[in-house]
Amino acid sequence: MERSKHAAYEIAPNASIVQGVRVRKKRTLEHPVISWTSKGDLYFQVPATGEIIDSKWPYQRHDHRKNTDPTYLNDNQTGDQNSTPMATRPITDEDAVAAADKEMEERANRAKELLSQRYVGLKRQQEARQGRKMQLERQMVGMPEEKKVELRRHLEHEEMLIQKESRKKITTSDFESLAVIGRGAFGEVRLVRSKPKRGEPVEIFALKSMKKEMMVLKNQVGHVRAEREALSKASSDNLWLTALYYSFVDETHLYMVMEFLPGGDLMSLLIKEDTFSESVTRFFMAEAAHAISSVHALGYIHRDIKPDNMLLDARGHLKLTDLGLCKKVGEPSPMDNPDYVLKMLKEQGILQDDKMTDAGHAKTGASGRHRTPGDAMAMSIDDGIEVGIQGIPQGGTGGVGRPDSMPNGKARREMAYSTVGTPDYIAPEVLAAQNGASGYSYTTAVDWWSLGVIMFECLVGYTPFYAEDPVTTCRKILRWRQCLELPAETKSQLSAECIDFLSCLLAGPESRIGSSKNGTEFENGFIQVVQHPWFRGFDWDGLPAREGPLLPTGSREFPELLEYLKTCPKTDPRFPQLVSRVTQNFDTFEDYGSNLNQGRSRVVRNQLDQFYDYNYRRVRKPRVPLPPIDN
Repeated sequence: MERSKHAAYEIAPNASIVQGVRVRKKRTLEHPVISWTSKGDLYFQVPATGEIIDSKWPYQRHDHRKNTDPTYLNDNQTGDQNSTPMATRPITDEDAVAAADKEMEERANRAKELLSQRYVGLKRQQEARQGRKMQLERQMVGMPEEKKVELRRHLEHEEMLIQKESRKKITTSDFESLAVIGRGAFGEVRLVRSKPKRGEPVEIFALKSMKKEMMVLKNQVGHVRAEREALSKASSDNLWLTALYYSFVDETHLYMVMEFLPGGDLMSLLIKEDTFSESVTRFFMAEAAHAISSVHALGYIHRDIKPDNMLLDARGHLKLTDLGLCKKVGEPSPMDNPDYVLKMLKEQGILQDDKMTDAGHAKTGASGRHRTPGDAMAMSIDDGIEVGIQGIPQGGTGGVGRPDSMPNGKARREMAYSTVGTPDYIAPEVLAAQNGASGYSYTTAVDWWSLGVIMFECLVGYTPFYAEDPVTTCRKILRWRQCLELPAETKSQLSAECIDFLSCLLAGPESRIGSSKNGTEFENGFIQVVQHPWFRGFDWDGLPAREGPLLPTGSREFPELLEYLKTCPKTDPRFPQLVSRVTQNFDTFEDYGSNLNQGRSRVVRNQLDQFYDYNYRRVRKPRVPLPPIDN
């Protein structure tokens, strides 16, 4: 699996899926056999002469063939040895008719679903429009009639502008490429700016493009659709998820126009600093908890929480990105949104106002322990609790510091982007479920485990289950009670509350933060985070307003540079240096060209393929005019 050098805008397949390999076998048949080109077109091949006859079939390769076509074999799939492969059978009229009928049926079902979605969307828009109208009428009670007419006219104008904006089709010709900031096996990520239009300001974005054909061949259709769906559900004012503004398609690619964050990712900051102090770690854990809770409130499990997927803005604040592996587990729940949770806890008087000490934790007479010594799921990092094998854990470090084989600096970065990928942040129950162990399933609690691994890495400088190869890492994770140990040198520098919070994240699924209460209901993990003694006295309300404790390189100049980049022409001699300074927290890539620079692109008619409903546009809500307040 190849990854982009900036994994925050990663274009990578699910590491747990064995990638398909297209297998061509030598056939000795007397009749022509059917096969498929790289573009999905059917053709005939005469084995005796090798002659290829273009069939010009009026349909494309479709999704249901990925499990039946023997020319697409996974490394762990052998197929039915007794069955006759479809690709080795002589083509018959019945085969052609059946394939055409099935394709027509799938396209009809997609068209039906698309029409249904549009009808539901129009109905919701109409209901929202009526709601805004009623809101305005309530606000205008007691006002003069001429003023009411003026405000109604203003709202109508706003509604008309919104409808006009929503009907505009987005294509690659609406953006100008500035630089490549990420590249992977399926596509690339570019820094772009919108082209000037009357009445619309120029904006800077990150444009993620993915090859349609590769998405289908590698069975990633569901993943890219889930990512688009989850990000489109996020509110436009969500501070903890990377904003998605548009998504669209053309004949060959999928595109996602996203918020550009110039600070790089948390992995880059970890490599630069090696370790964080306890207070800095608390800041990033608080923001990461906000982000994870935001994903859960949308009804999804992220399943790929790691430092590479945590971006930093110019002020050093964290945002979660790359929801390509997320899984839908429910409907959106506004009551689980972290902002609502904080408001509820404040109204109930649960949030403490104790001030933080210089040591980084609140002055309290309590021990700060969240777990009890009798907790069967507690780990060896808890004082006075011994679990599993005594002494030095097998595969552990013995508490003496960084493993000898642990890479630093650039080597550590390259390890994060290796072809194999790293399983360091995967929860043990996920690995157990993927290995086919009976009775193993996982919930949103797997994301909180991943956060615990990141916290360990921030404090210690390496992941708790690091090994030279992924297989050994997976074995350590599955035996985490025996292999997990906090180095004595690090442990002596941390507060008891910090160690206890880490033990609440790196715990079994039965007692971890966000775990099940009675086998059916699940705890709100963010509530448990906020109420933990390590965060006693933490300023949750003021978190977005203050600067981060570790600012990314160039943070002070980013606002000015981005504003200048909006209007600076490419012919300006200062343009290359300007782009270089804006992207200084990203690795550099050679630009091999893009279809963004091919002039005006026509709007593609919906082809009713697997990506028939991929288009999305974030439209602002009309501002209801508030009546002026008389003195």
